[in-house]
Amino acid sequence: MKKISVWLSDLTHTAQGISAATFPLGVSFVYSYSKKMLGDEFDFELFKFPSHLAEALNNSPPTVLSFSNYSWNFELAYKFASLVKLRNPNVITVFGGPNFPTITDEMLQFLKKRSNIDFYIELEGELGFVNLLKKLAEYGFNANKLKKRSEALLNTSYIYENRLIHGPKERIKDINIIPSPYLSGTLDKFFDLPLVPMVETTRGCPFSCTFCSDGAVIKSKVSRYDPERVKEELHYVAKKVQKVDELIITDLNFGMYKQDVETAKVIRDLQQTYKYPTIMAASAGKNMPKRIIEVGKIVKGWVLGSAVQSTDPEVLKSIKRNNISNNAYKELTDFGNTSKSNKTYTEVILGLPEDNKQKHFESLRFGIDSNVNRISMYQSMLLTGTEMSSQVHRKKFGLMTKFRTIPGCIGIYDIFGEKQPVAEIEEIIVGSNTLNTNDYLECRVMNLIIETFYNNAMFEEIYPMLRALKVSPMDCLIYIKEHPELYSKKIKEIIESFVSETTEDLFPTWEKAKEYVLDLDVINKYIGGELGTNELLFHRVLLFNEFDDICDLMFKSVEGTLKQKKLLTNAIKNYLLELKRFIFMRKKDFLTKTNSITKATFEHDFEAIKEAEYYVDPNSTTLLENPMQFDFFHDDKQQELISNQVKLYSAHAVGMGKMLQRTNMKLMFRNFVKSNQHKKYSEEIRKNP
Repeated sequence: MKKISVWLSDLTHTAQGISAATFPLGVSFVYSYSKKMLGDEFDFELFKFPSHLAEALNNSPPTVLSFSNYSWNFELAYKFASLVKLRNPNVITVFGGPNFPTITDEMLQFLKKRSNIDFYIELEGELGFVNLLKKLAEYGFNANKLKKRSEALLNTSYIYENRLIHGPKERIKDINIIPSPYLSGTLDKFFDLPLVPMVETTRGCPFSCTFCSDGAVIKSKVSRYDPERVKEELHYVAKKVQKVDELIITDLNFGMYKQDVETAKVIRDLQQTYKYPTIMAASAGKNMPKRIIEVGKIVKGWVLGSAVQSTDPEVLKSIKRNNISNNAYKELTDFGNTSKSNKTYTEVILGLPEDNKQKHFESLRFGIDSNVNRISMYQSMLLTGTEMSSQVHRKKFGLMTKFRTIPGCIGIYDIFGEKQPVAEIEEIIVGSNTLNTNDYLECRVMNLIIETFYNNAMFEEIYPMLRALKVSPMDCLIYIKEHPELYSKKIKEIIESFVSETTEDLFPTWEKAKEYVLDLDVINKYIGGELGTNELLFHRVLLFNEFDDICDLMFKSVEGTLKQKKLLTNAIKNYLLELKRFIFMRKKDFLTKTNSITKATFEHDFEAIKEAEYYVDPNSTTLLENPMQFDFFHDDKQQELISNQVKLYSAHAVGMGKMLQRTNMKLMFRNFVKSNQHKKYSEEIRKNP
């Protein structure tokens, strides 16, 4: 007897490079559990790319077609579901994921509007999906017969005769009952693709932030996989991975728990044995900073930090969030900055309830004065399924919103022999009863300045000097913003373009945004990068490409800030002249000119200055009696890392922007050694790679 075919998909847009360039981990858990429970009766298939799914559909549709639903892939998934239903109404379509309302009336409206969804699975997909398949089997896979019973199904919602049938909710008590999608070989085919592996060691989050779908009370209990399983999975990934340097731990609070220390030790063993991962991404826990530091001491390449979102008490109260103490946060970032291979960060969201320009600037200043390497700055989005998106919150805080196409989440796809334009639309907050439009735009320009001039160590040699002079780097960055007369013609054009793109392509309704973007001429402009880019990352790349100009602006602003504070001396001027040339040697064209060795001579001992982590007061620095010559170069390991990262991220400006944002650039800047010691250095590197 032929088995019933069940297909599971976690699709990604691909028109501008791979939008979600990660393994389909979440849906693979549903796949693995379903296969374990029902493998004798069903034939399961797993899809990531729309072209692969389209090709399979041309041959024969499945009995059940299911999709993961996130804000970045819902329209793509729904387009497939609708076209399949049009050709064969008997195919049963199932969706699941966090991009779904939690309020009953909103659930009903969602499913009415999306009538080609037969069933929606809430919470963790495993229990609900298996239960639904069993129920469908009882009714011969006739969805209408099952719906007529109006039976409340576990973790499942559906519509019958304009009524919402909403089942009881239940989480998995022991997540170890889910077979590993790695160890079973389910995810093997994805190692051949330019995707970043992800590993989950825990599920759940004890915090209740209103802007996050994981803030729901039912998700507050944290479950953990067996440590031996996690160890086996990590070793499996390290053995299989090809030309990818990254690993993502999907835990929502990694480093906060005792077992995370043991996981870190396993990752350390991988790094020693397989030289993988070079870069590890994981959201650090919001408590237990000392344990997080302990984990950070073990693992190399962790992007270490903690998201604050805002430092203002009123904003934090409005979103039901508690940050770690300022002292604990500083302790965390101070540790993270002690290692070249690690990288520190924080996150700040613009436009949260009760936010304003002053509060946003102070949140940015906190991150910079805490000496993080990177501040990730986001516009506040109203995500379906979050408390903040509810009508109650919208009215309470006077939230003003607009709709736009999500950058990179767009394309024209060949489905059943026809070209189908698809775009994902998001709703962002552009103002509130505390944040007006002009202040919103000023905050966005400040975000671009920080993204360009501060983030990811682009000018890391300057800021410790400012701190040694008791000057906040934030003062210098504000100086850049407030002195446009210093901008070159090219920089002016780029910033004007940024402001324009921040306000353009925003629409009052979801329908208007969709109608606009799906016009064939318009969508081709989006795909080609003329419209709809992530304006922050795109313009950061444009400024990055004008390295001479931004370097000039950076140093003019440093001098201007110090002069304003009556701290500028001849010794500082001379130091800045040499420091500027030093930065040029290390960072100009560092992604493209990786094979050459260049030489330069300096009166300052930059080897010693680097040992001091550039924390020097030029007024107290002694010049060398004999100027010192240095060689600047990339070693073999750096060349390989740059090559892999450039291949992983698209050559398109948005992809380059993601690379500049996510990769630890400190690992890519040219090394430097005294010219007479270069040979010795190279021999040591060969012995101890």
